Amino acid sequence: MSGRPKIFGHLMTEVIRKGTCVSCGSCVAVCPVNSIEMEGGTPKLVGLCVACGMCYANCPSAEFDVEEMEKLVFGRTRTEEEVDIGVHSAIYAVKAKGTDILEHCQDGGAVSAMLTQFLSEGGDGAVVTGLEDGAIWIAKPVVASTEHEVLDCAGTKYTSSPTLLGVCSAIEEHAMSHIAVVGTPCQIRGLSKIETGEFSDAAIRDAVDLKLGLFCMETFSYPSFMEFLEKEGVDASKVEKFEIKKGKFMAHQKGKDIYAVKLSKVKDLVRPCCHMCSDFASEFADLSIGNVGSPDGWSTVIVRTQKGDKILKKAEENGLVEIKPVDEGRTGRGIILKLAKIKRKQSEKHGE
Repeated sequence: MSGRPKIFGHLMTEVIRKGTCVSCGSCVAVCPVNSIEMEGGTPKLVGLCVACGMCYANCPSAEFDVEEMEKLVFGRTRTEEEVDIGVHSAIYAVKAKGTDILEHCQDGGAVSAMLTQFLSEGGDGAVVTGLEDGAIWIAKPVVASTEHEVLDCAGTKYTSSPTLLGVCSAIEEHAMSHIAVVGTPCQIRGLSKIETGEFSDAAIRDAVDLKLGLFCMETFSYPSFMEFLEKEGVDASKVEKFEIKKGKFMAHQKGKDIYAVKLSKVKDLVRPCCHMCSDFASEFADLSIGNVGSPDGWSTVIVRTQKGDKILKKAEENGLVEIKPVDEGRTGRGIILKLAKIKRKQSEKHGE
């Protein structure tokens, strides 16, 4: 980045007012004078801006050079074969073996298993997404330091959470120096900028040991989501799990489907920023994890770094997971590539 740095005013005009802010909390996390806060999912300047440029430089929705970030994170750019899902070394179908994990998890429980392995080998904690106490399905970042706390937060939330605020909490409030972070593609992009960019934050860079990225097509606006469920006669307070699978959005209660509609019916709930995102498979994580491309009850895991490969193999050695190759056909690797292409074309259509 050359010349004078862009500051919060630029972030306001180029990102926030344009509706492309992803509410990740990166700008709040890196502000050296704590002058930015999240209010209703939107960054707000609440103190003096010292024009350092940290907030704009680390925003995943501002300037993001994919090739440059690949060089910084992986030491190379993607090949022709990797064009749709990013740099990687392998793709597996993974299933947790532990009964506790499988009872709490979404799909194959790979995320929970990786975090369990991370904590068992000396990790201080993990930043995951949980729910606000006393509220209905309001997502929030949680700092988990035990397997029990990890499992309490298992499952997809489908609304945004300022994950980078959880990273700050782990470092500043919990005094953790070895943490794992679970995030969506936009959150992982923000974290990658913070770790490697020209305006990187040393405290966060040194503390984050593992990035687990989630496959993500889109997330919902919380107010619209709650209003939609109410109109559809779904009591969100009684829903135990939401899920998107095989082209349908579903709600579960006591292990049973209580609501299911085609995805087209919930498209109007999608946040505007999601239409601008080209990253389906969390391309800058150590391990990317999702529920497409593998059999029911399994998770798909894309290995991107040596760090990611090491922890996956350690989890297998310790009996936490079983691993098998992802099918190369249309319902395996093919569906992952298909969804990644759709998201990339969608972002181009909306002007990324």
